[in-house]
Amino acid sequence: MSASFPLYVHIPFCVSKCSYCDFFSVPCAKKIDDEYIAAVLNEAAFTASLCDIDSWKTIYVGGGTPSLLSEKQIDFLFSGLLKISRKVPLEVTMEVNPSDVTESFLDAASASGVTRISCGIQSFSDSSLCRVRRRSRADDVYRALSLFDKNRPHSLSVDMIARLPEESDASFSSGLQTLLSYAPDHISLYSLTVEEGTPLYAEIESGKIRCDIDASDALWISGRDFLCGAGYEQYEVSNFCKKGSECLHNLAYWNLESYAGIGAGATGTFYGNDMSVRLTNTRDIGSYVQFWKSKKIDADDLRAPAFFSDDFRTVQVRAEQREKKRTVQVCTERGFDELPFSAEYIDKKTEAFEFFMMGLRMTRGICRETYEARFGVFPEKAEALFKAWEGRGLALRYEKNGSHFYALTKEGLLFLNEFLEAFL
Repeated sequence: MSASFPLYVHIPFCVSKCSYCDFFSVPCAKKIDDEYIAAVLNEAAFTASLCDIDSWKTIYVGGGTPSLLSEKQIDFLFSGLLKISRKVPLEVTMEVNPSDVTESFLDAASASGVTRISCGIQSFSDSSLCRVRRRSRADDVYRALSLFDKNRPHSLSVDMIARLPEESDASFSSGLQTLLSYAPDHISLYSLTVEEGTPLYAEIESGKIRCDIDASDALWISGRDFLCGAGYEQYEVSNFCKKGSECLHNLAYWNLESYAGIGAGATGTFYGNDMSVRLTNTRDIGSYVQFWKSKKIDADDLRAPAFFSDDFRTVQVRAEQREKKRTVQVCTERGFDELPFSAEYIDKKTEAFEFFMMGLRMTRGICRETYEARFGVFPEKAEALFKAWEGRGLALRYEKNGSHFYALTKEGLLFLNEFLEAFL
C-alpha cells in the first residue's frame, strides 16, 4: 500500500560555520558539486521504492546552507524530487542565508516549486553576528527582507536567537520590532543554547566570551510575550506564527509521524506496528556520493511491485552488532550490497516516551485517544503528573471534539525537561 511521507533533504555545506552551531556541515568555499545533488536524487528514488512511497507530503531542504545551490541546481533538485511524487506536496521549504538572497534566486526557488522560505536572521546586531562568526551582517538582513517584500514567497519564516554575545536587551527588542514591520508569516525564536564541542562553548569556558544563560532565557521570555502580544500564536516551544501558517513539515516530527531523510548526515524515522527504525546516513560525503552516484533508479521503476518484504514495510534486513550499533545490509536483485547508513531500532517503550517528549512541545499537547490507539492504556503515572502540574498552573487537561488532550501551559513549557524527567 503506497504512502505519503514528509521528506527532509540535507545540504551539508557552509561557506563558514557559526560558532554556536553543532549541526553537521562542512566548509564549501566554492560551488556545491552537481554530483552531490545527483546522489541525493538517486537516494530519494531508492527510498521511495524501499518504503513504497508514492508522494512527498512535505519537503524540507535544510543544512548547512541550501541557498549555496546555484539556480540550475535548485531546478535540478526540486524537479527531480517532484518527479518522484504523484501529488504536489502540501509544503516545500528551503532554508536560506540572508547573504545569498537575490531577486533571481527567489524567482528560481518559486519556479522550482518552493512555497516556503526559512531565513536565518538570528540578529540585527552587526557586533553579535560577527562575534558568532555569522556570514551575514545587518545590511544583508535588511536587503533580504526588502527583497522578500518585493518578491514575497507563499510563506516566509525567519529565525531569531535571544541574546547572542554582545546583544543587548535593547538591541534585541529593537530587532524584533523591526522584524515585525516586514510581517513574516512564521518566526522561530530560540534562546541561545551553548553546545559542548562548539567553538562558542570553548570561548565561554576560557573566559574569552561572557555569557549569562539566565539572562538569555529571560530575554527569550520577553520576546515570546512581545510576539504573542503582536498577534503571533505560540504553537510550539520555540515557534510562533500567524493563524494557519504553522510549519507542516515540523508538525510531522512533533506528531511522531514517519519521515524520510536523505543526504549525507540526514536522519529518517519509520514507525511500524511491531518494529520502528531510525536510519542515519554516513557523514562521509565522499563515500555517500561514490555510493549513490552509481545506484541510479529511474522514477518510472518506482511504480513496479515492491520486491522487498518485512515488517519494515518492504525491506529484508540482515543486522550485525558492531560497537553497539546495527549496520543494515539490504540484499536485492538490483545489486544494493550495503547501504551507507546506520540503523537504530526503537522499541515501543522508547517510542511511547518520544510521543510525550515531542507532542508536549506543542501548545495543543497530546491526545489521549491517539496514544491509546498506538500504544494501549494511557499511563497512570502521566495522568497523576498532569493532575499535579495542573494544580500548579503548569499543565491543563481539556476536551475537544470528543477527544481528551493533555498540555503544558505557556509557563509550563519552560519546564518541559523537568516534566519529562519526572515522567521517566
